[in-house]
Amino acid sequence: MGEAGKDQTDLLGWKVFKQNPSNKKFLVDLPPLSQEEQQLVLALGEMFKESSKTHEYSQRAEAAEKIRELLRAHCEQNSIMMEVDQFEYLAKIAVMHNYGYAFIEPLLEQDFEEIAVIGLNQPVYVFDRKKGWLETNCYFTKQDTVVNVINKMARPMGRRITLQTPRLNTVLPDGSRLHASIPPISSVEVTIRKFSVKPITVPDLISTKTFSSEALAFLWLAMQADASVLISGNTASGKTSTLNALFSFVPLQERVLITEETPEINIPHEHRVKMIASQELGISMSELVQDSLRMRPDRVIIGEVRTREEVGALMETIISGQARGSYATIHAQSGAETLRRIRSLGCLPVDLGSIDLIVVQRRMQRYDPKTRKLREIRRCTEISEVIPNEQGHNGNGNMADENALPLVRKIYSYDSKSDGLVRVLEGSLIERKICSSTGMEAEELRGEIAKRKKFLEGMSAGKEAASFEETIAKMQKFSYAND
Repeated sequence: MGEAGKDQTDLLGWKVFKQNPSNKKFLVDLPPLSQEEQQLVLALGEMFKESSKTHEYSQRAEAAEKIRELLRAHCEQNSIMMEVDQFEYLAKIAVMHNYGYAFIEPLLEQDFEEIAVIGLNQPVYVFDRKKGWLETNCYFTKQDTVVNVINKMARPMGRRITLQTPRLNTVLPDGSRLHASIPPISSVEVTIRKFSVKPITVPDLISTKTFSSEALAFLWLAMQADASVLISGNTASGKTSTLNALFSFVPLQERVLITEETPEINIPHEHRVKMIASQELGISMSELVQDSLRMRPDRVIIGEVRTREEVGALMETIISGQARGSYATIHAQSGAETLRRIRSLGCLPVDLGSIDLIVVQRRMQRYDPKTRKLREIRRCTEISEVIPNEQGHNGNGNMADENALPLVRKIYSYDSKSDGLVRVLEGSLIERKICSSTGMEAEELRGEIAKRKKFLEGMSAGKEAASFEETIAKMQKFSYAND
């Protein structure tokens, strides 16, 4: 492949090679172009650029029709006889190269989670949910071509990558995340994390074994009792998808304030207000949080917490009490690590006790000794409550002092043998909070969890998957029969 990348007939800056099918590869079906065909694609690009000076082609179909028209005219003017098949694939590739995203386009059309460009003359990789990382038969050969593709993708967001700003992080119009960097930061790197067209629902979390139905029934009641919840986990573990799904437990008429740096939260509530922080415009997360607390929110979501400022914003929403519940995602591998990470970002230990629950969700490799295969899974590994220091404990279980971290106590924990969550604690503080909020006794609470567990199992076991809207409607009707 390295030798192929040095092919002197490479004019477009990208190539797709014919290769033999393999379980570890994904092959894009595009014909290799001769030098003359590549020259024609570039010539069509120049003609299309001239036409674009007097007419804006905002729709792909319109641009494709214009390029086909230019190709026909070129063939007629130069007395070129072309087979129908050749005309069609040249027109298709000319549109991909001059208007679209080159071979990235057919990859985006597939149901992959991620697309990764790892350098020039290196195969592009895609991540398949069932097969893992797959090598493709596509790669870029010129930096200018990669930069052009990145900028075309980021243009609707008003963003660009240049030698002066060699790093780009943005969310595409369809919700997918685009990260890219060029020299001097890296060679050439592009990662596209695709946004699921079909939102993840609570029944999906059960059917994929990410959560147990009982644990979700418990979280349902906790959120109705206005518990503040952090969702922790490693990269690509599905933290945001889970947070989105859990909001189907929240009454649809509630006012939800969302502050993010990268827009990812997608909840079904119509009465929601989204505010996006921007370094370029000098708009900080803390300023947005201060604004949000003046807007009478019922719930506040602080996107992904990564920096000292974002931690400060999160804790401000929890401690102020102006919203009934506050929520965020953060990178950490356990409940205890979550508190240590937040503490390292400037939060006072005494304030950490204001957090009610930490839900840990991880992306893991699971080995099957029978098939001798590895598969990637996403599992909730822990649902823990935070015991404030005034309860008389610290992280070591000793009497508290003002600098000690609160105790993290597991309520549900992942069992690798059963590949699921098991209940490890009864009589938790959060259960008392739920009982206080609802007027239920402990025995009644256990019965209500059982009812909701049965309801969720029925939804996830349906022969036909309900639509996102139908799922939300059923859950809301179960929770709020009089609304």
